Amino acid sequence: MNVLLGINGAGKSTMLDAIALAAMSPVVSESSGFRPYALIRRVASGDAPKAASIEAEVVVHPQDIVVGPKSRAQVTREIGATVERRGDLEILKAVQHPDPLWEGMYKDQSPAFLMVGYGATRRVETSAQVDEALRSRARVLRYERIASLFEDHFTLRPLSSWLPEWQAKNPGRYKQVVTLIDKLSLKHIKFTGRIEGGEYLFEVGRNLVPFSAMSDGFKAFIGWIGDLLYHVCMGCPSGKRLVDNKGVVLVDEIDLHIHPEWQQTMIPVLARALPNLQFIFTSHSPLVVGSLERANIIHVKTGANGTARMARPDEEIYGKTADQILRSDMFGLNSTRAPAFRAQLDKLAEAATKGDRGAALDFMRQAARGSGATEAARPAEQREMPSWLRRSSMVEE
Repeated sequence: MNVLLGINGAGKSTMLDAIALAAMSPVVSESSGFRPYALIRRVASGDAPKAASIEAEVVVHPQDIVVGPKSRAQVTREIGATVERRGDLEILKAVQHPDPLWEGMYKDQSPAFLMVGYGATRRVETSAQVDEALRSRARVLRYERIASLFEDHFTLRPLSSWLPEWQAKNPGRYKQVVTLIDKLSLKHIKFTGRIEGGEYLFEVGRNLVPFSAMSDGFKAFIGWIGDLLYHVCMGCPSGKRLVDNKGVVLVDEIDLHIHPEWQQTMIPVLARALPNLQFIFTSHSPLVVGSLERANIIHVKTGANGTARMARPDEEIYGKTADQILRSDMFGLNSTRAPAFRAQLDKLAEAATKGDRGAALDFMRQAARGSGATEAARPAEQREMPSWLRRSSMVEE
């Protein structure tokens, strides 16, 4: 699990795009349906660059080797792409040494090089609108799996468009999908396996709710999970469990529309349910970050000339409160209070430092707002007070 954090515009989504383009460049660069747009940085003045490059080092698993003997030793390869701008057009070209190892990338039914990506705008298509022939003509499968990162209007496959077929064709695999959906859903939501009006029903409490009527958060999450499981099923060899498949999954804004309670558990749940997939997420949620160790977090900062710089945080994050994380270097907030309220506190503090006792008392009352005046909350509130006021507040209490 890796989560990219940073302010808007720091380069988190661009990083996901770069990973997808570098790793899938052999198939994405050649008549795949991908149309490069604004990949090369524009400049306000002077000559704009005419080319850019993306380079990556990948670790190849035996699952990815479909030609020749499978190596048990770790195999690494360099792969990447160049982008050239000619007038108003950009052209992506793959850069990799000739090697039979890449052959699995050109086979749709192969489990090799499984990479799936989901942009922040992810909408599930209705079952009635799914046209398999049109999909295959518009985009090659390997690019279709990451198209959501580059096309805002791209729609994901609904469960009801492919899962019913597996119920009859491969009951064992169907049960594995149902089990995974239940594991990844909230505890009070159960996947029924029943279809009504072309949609699967979910049991929510005592009610049966079609997928389209579920909450936006649930649809945003289970929508990409259902699409991911489709691609895992399509490439999984016969007799192999779905959870044993290797691959890389990229998701922009993982916490999109998700309730705070779910944000605290969603990544640990994903890690347990799909332990062999490498996930790379972006997020703005301190609740998501608080569920991770420092080693799982990458802080994206804007460096010189607007470039993105990435590093692991210096401090441990796991177990901290949302307020502590928001006020850490990764988020950089001086206070989590509303700016207008904070300005009001500053005025009271200024008056109190000049000897206004009423302002000092009012400051303490306002600063304690929302804390319930608990012992656990007081230290955090007192850190916002001038040093002399901390002593005064203790005497007053």
